[in-house]
Amino acid sequence: MSMARWWLVPSFSLAALLASAQTGWAPVSREVELPYAQGLQRTGSGVHTAIRPYKTVDMRKAMKADSLLPRAALRELDTWAGRLNGRRFRWGPLLELNGGYETGSHSGVRYRGGAGFWTDADLGKKLQLHVDAQAWGDRLPTYLDSLAQATQVTTGEGYAHGDPSLYTHYDWSAHLSWDAHKYINLTVGRGKHFFGEGHRSLFLSDEAYSYPYLRITTELWRIKYVNLFAMMNDIRGAGGDWTRFERKFTSMHYLSWNALDRLNLALFEAVVWSAGDAPYPRGFDVNYLNPVLFFRPTEFRLGSPDNALLGFAANAKAGKYVLFYAQAMLDEFLVKQVRNGFGWYANKQALQFGVNAYRAFGVEGLHLRGEWNYIRPFMYTHSDTRQNYSHMGQPLAHPYGSNVQEALAHGDLTQGRWVFTTRASLAWMGNDSTYSYGNNIFRPERDRPPHPLGGLQDFDYEMGRYGESTLLHIEARAGWTVDPRSAMRLEAAYTFRQLTPAWGPMDQTHYFRLGLACHFRDRHPEQVVRYVFR
Repeated sequence: MSMARWWLVPSFSLAALLASAQTGWAPVSREVELPYAQGLQRTGSGVHTAIRPYKTVDMRKAMKADSLLPRAALRELDTWAGRLNGRRFRWGPLLELNGGYETGSHSGVRYRGGAGFWTDADLGKKLQLHVDAQAWGDRLPTYLDSLAQATQVTTGEGYAHGDPSLYTHYDWSAHLSWDAHKYINLTVGRGKHFFGEGHRSLFLSDEAYSYPYLRITTELWRIKYVNLFAMMNDIRGAGGDWTRFERKFTSMHYLSWNALDRLNLALFEAVVWSAGDAPYPRGFDVNYLNPVLFFRPTEFRLGSPDNALLGFAANAKAGKYVLFYAQAMLDEFLVKQVRNGFGWYANKQALQFGVNAYRAFGVEGLHLRGEWNYIRPFMYTHSDTRQNYSHMGQPLAHPYGSNVQEALAHGDLTQGRWVFTTRASLAWMGNDSTYSYGNNIFRPERDRPPHPLGGLQDFDYEMGRYGESTLLHIEARAGWTVDPRSAMRLEAAYTFRQLTPAWGPMDQTHYFRLGLACHFRDRHPEQVVRYVFR
């Protein structure tokens, strides 16, 4: 999320927020969460870990109940959040300065600098204000530079101003959080959200830029229910002029039920609709303020033209710190066409399976993850591409969009302030030609190739059917934590990337960097050009 977390808590560690006022929310950052994540996922914690950001009071309870977490960590959290020193206003810097060298097809020096701040104010026991902001200047590694040129944005961090010699971009977030009732929280702001247990989410990830939103969170007994209303942007054809961005809106519902101490079941639904244009303005449709789950699918059957999606999720805990999880996302499908296996273009589904383990093999501080994602062609797109599942030129779910499958493996080892991290991702992706084979979520289904007997080709759409590319992305990092509240580290990193296209030569990259890195916002460096905006 670049610097957007308006609803998110400041850069102080998720834990810091954890200990702050009950209305506080922690930042959506796996790196900030890392020291405390095992307490959240621990069997019996009761936290709905698929819904991020986390409520700070819930996080503190979960950490306090975990006997294996060091007590010093809790005291540090309380100090950061003003719990021990009584501070109702807190702030801190967000700084980055690192440089590196890339070898491969395009070698050269690369660098990144950024500066910003976070601030958090407790306005009362039930009201909290948070603001953070950050700006960056980058000379990006080639594969990210290619993406910026193709889409006009830097991944999750804003519109890319300038040119490859120096891109400048910025992001900010803020939120006002109010505990309106013992069981209900209202939060209005600008930022990001994440629904899912995985590194990826097929529902809603923090891949794209920040956005304005209203969030209503209801928690009662073993159930947590989130209503999320947001405004998104389609930047195509605007030339970077914010006043010309096409507006669209989303209404999302996420219902999470801790059916057993070790079993969670969840339902997700989303609808995306365009704000219209000058001749036919529409704006925000107040009908979608209805907080009832499955309201939208009912309307969809009545013929509404908006883009509706439906998802199911489950996770099960084994032992004390191991979690198995799954997601299934449906855009469109017919059971008959799924059964016949002919690859009907409108069978739009996505699947995820994974396992997440803390204190793996009994080793304190060791975290391991394995995950598989599968996304069919044409998933997340729509006949009116203004209503596709994207924001600011990036997908709202998986960064590769559709027509892809991916296997990934992660490992983290935390020893005091030292953090050692390895990320590996192997993806198989389909391609487009003059016609669409379901790769580009910014193309409508009517761009399919013609059928020899007339009309458009309706069948034989499978992952990678028209040319398959493979992408291997591996990153290894070693860092010493300067400020746990923002996951700011002195860090050395190495990235190996190998793209084998369906046509043409293989592209291989080695990228080394060293310096001060800030992980207050999750970054997703595994990227590849899947479409070009004209």
